[in-house]
This record gives sequence, structure tokens and C-alpha cells, in this order.
Amino acid sequence: MKPPLRVAGNLLLNNWGLKLTSLLIAFALWLMIRGGQGERVIAVPLTIQVPRNMEVVNERPDMVEITAQGYLASLTGSLPNMTYNIDLQSAGEGAQTIPLSPAGVRISSASGLRVIRVDPARITLILEKIISKDVPVRVPVQGTPAPRYDFYQVTCLPSIVSISGPRSDVIPIKEVETDPVSVEGRDTSFHQTVNFRIPDVDIHTSPVGPAEADIEIGPHREVRTFRIPVGGLEGSPFTPRPPYVSVSVLVPAGENEPLSAEGLRATVTVPTAGPRSDRIAVVPLVEFLEQPAAGITIKQVSPERIILVRSARK
Repeated sequence: MKPPLRVAGNLLLNNWGLKLTSLLIAFALWLMIRGGQGERVIAVPLTIQVPRNMEVVNERPDMVEITAQGYLASLTGSLPNMTYNIDLQSAGEGAQTIPLSPAGVRISSASGLRVIRVDPARITLILEKIISKDVPVRVPVQGTPAPRYDFYQVTCLPSIVSISGPRSDVIPIKEVETDPVSVEGRDTSFHQTVNFRIPDVDIHTSPVGPAEADIEIGPHREVRTFRIPVGGLEGSPFTPRPPYVSVSVLVPAGENEPLSAEGLRATVTVPTAGPRSDRIAVVPLVEFLEQPAAGITIKQVSPERIILVRSARK
């Protein structure tokens, strides 16, 4: 019986050239399957975490490009989920320049890939605080009613909405418009549902809408003008200049209900912030003493402001 070592030696040495060739072929096949090292540029989503009361207001990329290094099989196969995360939760308001490095890429260590570069190398993000305020709602009216009819007024519910968004976007807004309403050819009042129209996608409204608009249309109106004395200063050291205002009132043509200056009242109030001044500009309040008939409304008050002059001290 041959010793085991001798048997093993014979097995290795017999046809050694053929065996070496087989081994080389197997190694080559392994290299083909496993592949060598390579690089690949991959676009990955960019995520940004900001404080709850702030928002990024400048344009920012949704993706960044990374250069990943690894075996060819890993680079050509199904890629793992990857993201680049920027954490600004402790940042303050203003511009923030953030360098982008391979360390910011979220990737599984089991992927066999190594991130060696991120493009762009840095980005600048501008943070602004989220603020809110209340503004009136305006319903644009377009068109011309039927002959011998006028558009009287439009009322909207809600008449005031709260808007919120980045500071620089909210501050300039003075009112919120709705979809326009057409009165073309109309001879009766009507109701219409309208949506808020805010071109800035970063501005939110509360309520979100829609709004309800009531459009009043009636017979053609004529203008009647009345001269009303200014009151409301009894016991005050001030005298109004001028002492009268001219009030233009719209009245449906053919309206038989009597309307005179005695049915109107104009008053002023001395501002609490200006009692030391000798001359104060104020806006007179003009109103009907009784609820007027439908279609009767005040069109204009002239002058829009009057001057309160303090009487000479004795």
C-alpha cells in the first residue's frame, strides 16, 4: 500500500500542465464574473431638512451626481437606494453655503460601492421664516351687463383669508384675488363659486377655498348729489374745514322712494393720537340714517379728507 503523501503527490504531478491550464481558465472565468474595479457617475436624490418654521426660498437642485467606485458587477447591476441628505435643522435665517462631500451620501455598506466624489462641490440655500397675516379677498368683475342694467356690487364669503409662507413672499401681498366673474349680458343678480388665484406656489391660504361670491345686478342707476354738514364734534375744541361734504349717491333710475340730505349723516372723530395738534386731517364717515332700498349706495364723498382746526385758545 502506497503512503498517502505519495498518492497525493502523484495526483498533483500527473498531467500537471493540463491541471495548471484548467486552474488558469477557472481564474479567468472568475475575473470575468467578478469583474475588475471601475467607476460610475450616478444621479441621486437630494433631501434637505429645515426647521419647522422656515423654508428654502431660492432654487435648489433636486439631484446631485456622485462618482461611485467598485467592482464592475456592482456598478452594472441593480444599484442600491442612495440619497444625499443636508441637515439644516439648527441653521438660522439667511444664506447657508453647504459643502457636499462623499460622507453625506446615504448608501448601504453591503453594496460594495465607495463614493469618491460629489458634484456640485457645494450649494447655497437661503432660509426664511414662515409668517402669516390676514388680507381681504377681491373678486374681479369683467364684462358689461345687459342694456339698461348696471353691476352694483360683489360680496364674497370669506371676505378675509389668512395667508402664510416665506417672509419675502407674504409681506408684499395686500389682497388675494379669486377667479374673475363675468357679468356680460346679465340682467339679474347671481351666485358663483370662485377659487383663490395665487401665482406663488409657496403661499398657502386658510381657508384653502373655494369662496362664494354674490354678484348684485339691477336697473341702471343715476347719481344724486347731496351737501351734508359734518358733525360729531360737539364739545370738542376743533372745527371742521370745510364744514360740509358733498356725497354722491347711486340710485336706480325711476326710484320713487324719497331721498334727501336729511337721510344721510357725516361725522368725524378726533384721533386719540393727535389731540395736541392744531390741525388734524381725518376721513369723514358718511352713512344712511335708515337702511336704503336695494341698489341705493354711496358712490363718492368729496373731499375724501377734511381738516380739523383747533379753536383759538382764550
